[in-house]
Amino acid sequence: MIQTASTTIKLPEVGLGSTVFWYGNREAEKAMARAVDDGLISLIDTAEMYGSGRSEEAVGRVLKEVGRDKVFLVDKILPDNATPAGFRKSLEKSLRRLGTDHIDLYLLHWKEKADLAFVAEAMTEAVEEGLILKWGVSNFDVSDMEDLFAVEHGSDCVTDQVLYNLCERGPEYDLFPWLLEHGVHPMSYSSLGSDMTKTRRTCESCRTIQEISAETGLTPAAIMLAFNTRNHDLCALFGSSSYDHIKTNLAGIGKDITPFLEKINAAFPAPTKKVPLAKI
Repeated sequence: MIQTASTTIKLPEVGLGSTVFWYGNREAEKAMARAVDDGLISLIDTAEMYGSGRSEEAVGRVLKEVGRDKVFLVDKILPDNATPAGFRKSLEKSLRRLGTDHIDLYLLHWKEKADLAFVAEAMTEAVEEGLILKWGVSNFDVSDMEDLFAVEHGSDCVTDQVLYNLCERGPEYDLFPWLLEHGVHPMSYSSLGSDMTKTRRTCESCRTIQEISAETGLTPAAIMLAFNTRNHDLCALFGSSSYDHIKTNLAGIGKDITPFLEKINAAFPAPTKKVPLAKI
């Protein structure tokens, strides 16, 4: 388990994303609920943007089935809604769709033109009211985090969720060190690569990953998750519509992949200079 700067919240090594519910997917809902019931997953990540609320509604049905107390719930607000006129309305709509009275970790989805001083203040007030337990950000690079920490309450941010996988290792150069130095734990989305950027296919078809897969009996996806969680002490998010895939993807968690790191680094080199933060 990863402990945040607060002693009241812990993040598991892995979590399930909910973009699979963008257009509705009842089979994926069943798979997610079963994974929670079986103790494979305890963190679920969603956002008001995903399917314009449909993903939140799907997660809400999962929460109702498995019980709210079994899930650490992460949700995100769009920067266009993180305003004096929109913040509270957006948060309350998300709570209604989720069918819960609180969100465990509430994130600003992107920085864009968001007023960080207002966001930090609004997040703090929501914590004080018990609507959220802790808050963080997503898609923030080092300069964005510095801007956030410069405002009042900005240092209360407990996590930064960013795109990170074997094909997108840019955060290793400066962002991850900055986050860990300042007590902010990283989360990775698209941890298995992305079909949108073809990085998932690149990772899974890589000869090195295939060889490691044959030697260990782990799937390429399991190796990728093991790399994320082992190498950077972060919470890795992934999505799946299948219970069997969820189970096999998690098979590498806790496995020692140290003997394979040299090969992995040769196939997917770590950055040697600043790389702009990749985003989807």
